[in-house]
Amino acid sequence: MTAAPRPAASRPASPTPAAPSATSARAGRPRRFDPDEERERLFEAALVVMQRNDSHDVAVADILAEADLSTRSFYRHFASKDELLCAMYRREADAAAARLVARVDAAGTPRQALEAWIDEIMSFGHHRKKAARAAVLGSPGAMRAEGYAEEMRHAIALLLAPLREILVAGRADGSFPRADPAADARLMQSVVWTAAGLDQKQVAHGSRAEATRAVLSFCLRAVGADRDDGE
Repeated sequence: MTAAPRPAASRPASPTPAAPSATSARAGRPRRFDPDEERERLFEAALVVMQRNDSHDVAVADILAEADLSTRSFYRHFASKDELLCAMYRREADAAAARLVARVDAAGTPRQALEAWIDEIMSFGHHRKKAARAAVLGSPGAMRAEGYAEEMRHAIALLLAPLREILVAGRADGSFPRADPAADARLMQSVVWTAAGLDQKQVAHGSRAEATRAVLSFCLRAVGADRDDGE
């Protein structure tokens, strides 16, 4: 008697491939740079593009092309181009103030400190690299950024603080007998700013050395220290 054939064993159904999760779909390409490096690349790219465009308005797309970064990279750090420009301004102001304070602190007397303060501010307009950056950040394109006025006030406060301290010290030790620190600091800042060529409405004249000598002479006379030390 012939045995009945066995029914073929059924194969288990192949599992259906899982759909990609929302998280993996959003992951995209991995970052090529860490967050600090991304910010630095955006800052430097914005400066380069603005210099290339004679400091006129620039598009975020141009900055990203120069930085070789994606749109997503930009918006990880900044909500808008204006926010980027203001952050650039603060970064430059903080770095400039740190250099200024270091020079002032290294001076031995109030007069030497005043000379160092004036010379450092003059460098903003006469040192090639510093002047190029100052021109971009003081350009009409940058000044139109929302929040720019607040950043400018922050920068000026940083630069004025060591000058006031110099004038207070000079009045205390008698080297600046006519100094009025609160009033004189702001006037001196305005004079030096203009002499350095940083005032958009004024044109600086003469070399850095000539302008520095003229400004220093004016400031020393204003605080009653117009005579040479030792006289």
